[in-house]
Amino acid sequence: MIGRYAALQSLRESLGTYGNGEYCYSILDTIIILFSLDVICLGTWRTHLLGAYCLLEACGGIEKWVASVRTQVQIGILLLLDAITSLVNREDCVFPYSYFEALLSMYNGYEWDLFILCEDSWHRVSPVTGLQDEESMQQDVDNMQFAEAWRNGLLLYLYRVFRWVPGCGIPVHILYRARAIMDHVFACRDECMISRQALLPLFFAGCELQEPMSHKRILNLCSSWNDRTRYHMFSTTIPLLEAVKAEQRTKGFEKVWLGQIIDRQHSSDSHFPLHVRICFG
Repeated sequence: MIGRYAALQSLRESLGTYGNGEYCYSILDTIIILFSLDVICLGTWRTHLLGAYCLLEACGGIEKWVASVRTQVQIGILLLLDAITSLVNREDCVFPYSYFEALLSMYNGYEWDLFILCEDSWHRVSPVTGLQDEESMQQDVDNMQFAEAWRNGLLLYLYRVFRWVPGCGIPVHILYRARAIMDHVFACRDECMISRQALLPLFFAGCELQEPMSHKRILNLCSSWNDRTRYHMFSTTIPLLEAVKAEQRTKGFEKVWLGQIIDRQHSSDSHFPLHVRICFG
């Protein structure tokens, strides 16, 4: 709580001087840090993103900010968090697509990439490049497992959102996607931080797989990640997953999807002045 208060205080003090370029960098850093300090799934994520977007627009827009590698990384992390939040809550992104296009136009594959952004959102350190040894090979394999977990997660999500009809069973090939997600996440090395950024597809998989051992393994992994990182989003994922499972047992698996539980979470917190949304990033 002390760290969160200090970050909020720093943000308030900096907002009055955002015309200074260095202050703008610091404000973006503070907003990203707030994502890591709001340590539960259900939080004011959209408010943080709106603050960052308004700041960028007030200070010249994406064309000005995208020229710096430092801000490319900052904006890339924000776009990643925006995409995850919008995906799980089935809402439009805060940042317009033009931000992604501008960022992509400056991408050269050397200073940063998606995998570095995922790790940077945890460590907040400069990427190390140029490794050409066994560790590089291991990182490549971990990155592949991470990418495959997300690919299968998106395919599963697309089916549930656009093709699934409540009351209908789930085809085996969709359940296969869920099992593939779990296998890819568990295939990453324990010390590999990038696997933690696959929390959302792992959550998707946990909501689909009915086999008790698979469910237990996912819960245990979330608990282990929480113990190691003290990033309590992992521990707060557990009761949300349990809520989905409990409703599936009560109403029937074919009648329940996680989106219904998430919508109910939004409704229960509608009296709050800030928009409360779920994030897995």
